[in-house]
Amino acid sequence: PGATPAPNEKVGIERRMLMRNKSHIKHTFRDYDEKGQNLCKFVCTTYWATQFQAVRQAFLSPHGAKGAEANTFAFPSQLDVEQAYVQSLSSAYNWAASGGKSGASFARTSDDRFVIKCISRTELQMFLESAPAYFEYLSKAFFHGLPTVLCKIVGVYQIGYHNRVSGKRSMEQVAVMQNIFYNKKISRIFDLKGSLRGRFAAQIQRTKDDHHLDVPSRGSDGTISQRKHGHAYGYDTEGESDTSERMEGRTSGTLLDGDFLEFTFGRPMPMNDRAKAVFHMSILNDTLFLSIINVLDYSILVGIDEERMELVVGIIDFMRQYDILKQMERVGKSLPMVVGSEAPTIIQPPLYKARFTNAMERYFMTVPSKWTTI
Repeated sequence: PGATPAPNEKVGIERRMLMRNKSHIKHTFRDYDEKGQNLCKFVCTTYWATQFQAVRQAFLSPHGAKGAEANTFAFPSQLDVEQAYVQSLSSAYNWAASGGKSGASFARTSDDRFVIKCISRTELQMFLESAPAYFEYLSKAFFHGLPTVLCKIVGVYQIGYHNRVSGKRSMEQVAVMQNIFYNKKISRIFDLKGSLRGRFAAQIQRTKDDHHLDVPSRGSDGTISQRKHGHAYGYDTEGESDTSERMEGRTSGTLLDGDFLEFTFGRPMPMNDRAKAVFHMSILNDTLFLSIINVLDYSILVGIDEERMELVVGIIDFMRQYDILKQMERVGKSLPMVVGSEAPTIIQPPLYKARFTNAMERYFMTVPSKWTTI
């Protein structure tokens, strides 16, 4: 236990991760009654199965994971990675939805290792198109030491069923990602995008409360009843990230850029020189990669573990590309802008990258020690 994988094994993992051929696998199975009649049909499509299996072998294996990832995310050495992964996914529970705009729903595995997010078909298609670049980037990170703080997506699936008796059918797309706060005691969480426009948690909550109106709902008996219209977590470019609160699960809520500056009294948060150097390089690498594949709206989660005196960070929500919908939204948001107001949050990927990296430089600073090289 704890030994590094053999060189030929690492070569095999890297080769599978870099395969350009699609390796989608579709499983179909049915439920029958005692008379042999088909009651329900189930379908599960695993996208990029070979490549994601290599990703899990690299980042979730105790023999493969390096540094903090080995201590945090790796499965116990006595377990097979794929079996342990399936075991984790076999027991999960939904979170109550409350926020965001897309209506995305979430689940978390019972062992707290993974967050499962429902994604739209558009997001699925966008990710499938950029998946080879994603796997190539993770390969550089794992096999060639490229610094990164991307929250790893370790599986993407489409799951559906058709109940022949009731006629009900459903089809959903889900992404499985690491819970970056697994095994951490996080006391405060910030979701940072580098913009101050609408980036105060209290301000966002007031906006949600204003829209939390009674709307009519038709019951099964045909009568009209009143119910509270809530919000489900989704991509929210002016509010908090949808994934952030789903990951935290321990604090009273996720705070935003404006709250971060209030927390630090407008000063940068201090980091030791080595941590700041790795953080800086990771931000540059990740934002360049996301800009190249035309992604925006991502944010970085910053969790404070006061017990260990650590910052736990990870870039999340990077499955959304700058498509025609975003371009239309950008035009719509630009119309009511007035002189002196903050810039719209929907901007093109290179500009989003520049704003994000500049903000990270303002938000965090190096605190030199006696070992710091001048």
